[in-house]
Amino acid sequence: MPSPILLLGLAAVLAPLSAAHTIFTTLFVNDVSQGDGTCIRMPHNGGTCTFPIAGLDSPDMACGKDGQNAVAFSCPVPAGAKLTFEFRAWADKSNPGAIDASHKGSAAIYLKAVANMSDGAAAGAAGDGWFKLWAEGYDEAAQLWATDKLIANNGLLSVALPPAGLADGYYLLRTEILTLQNVTNNAVSPQVFVGCAQLFVQGSSSASASTSSEIPTVAIPGHLHASDPGLTLNIYQQPLKLPYIVAGPPAWIPPTTKSANIKQQNTASSTPSDAVPASCLLKNGNWCGYELPAYTTETGCWDSAANCWAQADACYKSAPPSGYGGCVAWSKRKCQVVADACSARAFVGPPAQGQKIVTGDPDVDGGVDAGVAKIPAAVNAANAGDAVQQTVSASTTAAAVEASPGPAVVVVEPGSASASVSDGCQQPQRRRTRRRL
Repeated sequence: MPSPILLLGLAAVLAPLSAAHTIFTTLFVNDVSQGDGTCIRMPHNGGTCTFPIAGLDSPDMACGKDGQNAVAFSCPVPAGAKLTFEFRAWADKSNPGAIDASHKGSAAIYLKAVANMSDGAAAGAAGDGWFKLWAEGYDEAAQLWATDKLIANNGLLSVALPPAGLADGYYLLRTEILTLQNVTNNAVSPQVFVGCAQLFVQGSSSASASTSSEIPTVAIPGHLHASDPGLTLNIYQQPLKLPYIVAGPPAWIPPTTKSANIKQQNTASSTPSDAVPASCLLKNGNWCGYELPAYTTETGCWDSAANCWAQADACYKSAPPSGYGGCVAWSKRKCQVVADACSARAFVGPPAQGQKIVTGDPDVDGGVDAGVAKIPAAVNAANAGDAVQQTVSASTTAAAVEASPGPAVVVVEPGSASASVSDGCQQPQRRRTRRRL
């Protein structure tokens, strides 16, 4: 029988070779999906999108590769909302799984208030201003790591925003998965996987908002150090050295709405300027397709078709690693329909003017994944003030299903039918446009 030392050595060597990494792909607000990639700053390089951050002092430690740049949309979120994050080993879900079981470690959620998302400097991720909302390492009672629980929940992790204590406005929400499979007595190489979503929190009472001095913040990078116990634990050494100390600052404990100095929550809401607009007929990630110019002539018909194909090209170019199913739907259900009408000499249009095209993932429907795993409860509900708000307001679903003047056309499109996949990430491919001969 091989010696324990040899087994530990093999485990350390083989884990990084056979294991799948992870990426935060989808945000749910009060159990409503905002769409794959929507409001999320994702890496542009599909070949490395699930890779860990290289270096604890890298600016990428804040929001990941390309995370310094804002995306087009921020998701409106009511104070006290339940937020759920989906993690995937394959960004486009072309293969199942959230993260390889060998990746044992902690999970944490951070927030940072920013002035806006339109100013590059104001919306920057790296630097001071981050505070921890929640974290979990090793559950001694259950004998499970936070990553074990993530796998058991099909890659879904839910936290509750406090109903009081946060000022209304823009926030970056940061997910952090820290794994220890590459830490041994001879080598310490923890892996950190991060991602960020752009939020606009609304509905908190201004009187209940904590000041910056009341919320202890840290700079990222800079919140983790190579010597931190949470980064140096050898998970192969038995028994484990417990308790495990989660790396980073302590989590902020928000005030409760029952506190004497907390006034009634403000129920007024506003829509941020960078929310998904009502005129968006179809969304893919942070791209929107808009209605085509009306026409009554042959030339106008083909010009409208060209407009549609140009929008499709922009969709494919901007598609995040999580997929381009919306681009496929736009090409098939909008552009091809107009082109076919032009070919049939039906020169009044566009057809189905004003109708939304709603894409749906057959594996995710109202919080059910593959018909089995429901969206889990918020892990921090007991520490988020009072009960988590469960009512879905109009603003909550603004990024998922926009109000439509006409009926919706429901379409289920594959996000990766022709994808070139590398390490769980998709390289978006542009569809050839149909040209008039």
